[in-house]
Amino acid sequence: MMDSLLLAPLTAGIICHGVYNKLEPRQLLWHVALLVLVPLSMTPLLLPLFSNVIWAALVAWSVYLATLATSITVYRLSPFHPLAKYPGPLLCKISKIYFAFVSSGGKQHIYYQQLHLRYGDIVRIGPNELSFCTPDAIAPMMGTGGMPKAAFWDAEFPLQKENRSLVGLRNPHDHARRRRIWSRGFTAEAIKSYKPLLERRVDQLVENLTQRAGQTVDLAQWLSWFTYDVMNDLAFGRGAELMQNEDAGGLWHLMKNAMPTALLVGHLPWLAEYYIRIPAVANAFKLFIYFALERVKQRYTEGPTHKDLFYHLMDEAGLEDTPPNLDQAANDGELAILAGSDTVSPTLSNLFWLLLCNPIAYARLKDEIDAAKISVGDVTAQAQLPYLNAVINETMRLFPALLSGSIRAPLVGGGGHWIGPHFLPDGTTAYVHTYTLQRDKRNFSPLPEKFLPERWLLQEQQDLLEPSVFGDRTQVVHNTTAFIPFSYGPADCIGKRLGLQEMRMAVVAIMQRLKFRFAGGFDQESWEAEMRDYFLLSLGRLPVIVNRRM
Repeated sequence: MMDSLLLAPLTAGIICHGVYNKLEPRQLLWHVALLVLVPLSMTPLLLPLFSNVIWAALVAWSVYLATLATSITVYRLSPFHPLAKYPGPLLCKISKIYFAFVSSGGKQHIYYQQLHLRYGDIVRIGPNELSFCTPDAIAPMMGTGGMPKAAFWDAEFPLQKENRSLVGLRNPHDHARRRRIWSRGFTAEAIKSYKPLLERRVDQLVENLTQRAGQTVDLAQWLSWFTYDVMNDLAFGRGAELMQNEDAGGLWHLMKNAMPTALLVGHLPWLAEYYIRIPAVANAFKLFIYFALERVKQRYTEGPTHKDLFYHLMDEAGLEDTPPNLDQAANDGELAILAGSDTVSPTLSNLFWLLLCNPIAYARLKDEIDAAKISVGDVTAQAQLPYLNAVINETMRLFPALLSGSIRAPLVGGGGHWIGPHFLPDGTTAYVHTYTLQRDKRNFSPLPEKFLPERWLLQEQQDLLEPSVFGDRTQVVHNTTAFIPFSYGPADCIGKRLGLQEMRMAVVAIMQRLKFRFAGGFDQESWEAEMRDYFLLSLGRLPVIVNRRM
């Protein structure tokens, strides 16, 4: 009798698994209905077995949930799962919660790399998620005709139900339409017009550091404030003045402290629906939105003084049939600040750490800049300095701003997508793991884990500068197809040229006027140990002693 009475919650649990697998509901009402109301509705069937309704309800609920969990686990580990043939850790195959837990420590880029070293070029890192570390996957995944962005991005913008910023647009047509507007702000002519603004901010950075000659400063923090001020200038027509006032309003720290949570809900998109309901969390999101919206209103009221990025994002030239509204401009302004500052500043910080760890490279770059005798504003000449470009490229190879790359998924309802011979059905997500790819000896050798700017130079220069390293040409591999620090394809980093120009200007100005050394007692190895991958790169302190160059 007991077996027949328990059959109802057992069967219902299996059916519930089918509903979740097919529909993937995220709304609270769906979860309440499927996880609470359905099992409790079976309580009357179990009353003959128990003395009171509470015990009957608990048993019905327990059997139902246990069956649901068992059904999910068995299916995900079974040969019938569409990703069954791909290797990966057992716990990752069962639930994405495990990977989210691992990534919460900020070392997911290392974990990815370890998984690829153990399991190969394609690893199953979630029940329906794969990580690739082969260049052959780049174009079919991220190129023209590739896959749009995954549900990860829904979780990153929980309050942007309407007027979502460019990076969060998952529909390819919506993304292309909005990117067309953004692209006007990153033409060669537009970037040229930003040069006076960049010069002013670079001079301000160098002057602030010069005033602290002989003192210990946190160089990473100053570089972060510098890039944040630059992007505020571009996005809203005026800076946040962090280099002048430091983080007086607490907004900079708010952004930094939000990174771990943003990664967590990105791995578990369904969690964002509930997490954002927590008042403290919602208030933090709303504070940044309020800041951006107030800046937009102020900039809109004052009108343009020059053609900044906002000029193009708001279509102040009147090129669109329907211009963006203020909410759209605020959301895009937020994106410009985050994407522009939290990518350039880590690269600059890593660049100076690598140079200070490698005195020969430091001296070679200094000598090249000194010999060129160029001004901070001579961006054309800067772009032609081979060792400067080599140092920047090598920094981005070892430490791309997005260590783990961009997550993609087949177009919803599109029937799946092929990555070479590998078919990804609807509901699957995938990465090309940038950190692993760019440190793979099959793509960059010799010494793929070492800072070696000379690998980006011509062969004659390599033989001259590092004959012992590059003497055996059969061991030299330089596969630039595997170099994707700015992502790839129609959704790559639209601000790539501006970011490179900003980095060159800052490095040239600093190297011309200042010299650094690590502060006493600083363990240079701790820099990489304290590095965190929270989708965006989070860094620790970089204490250096600043001195003027004579």
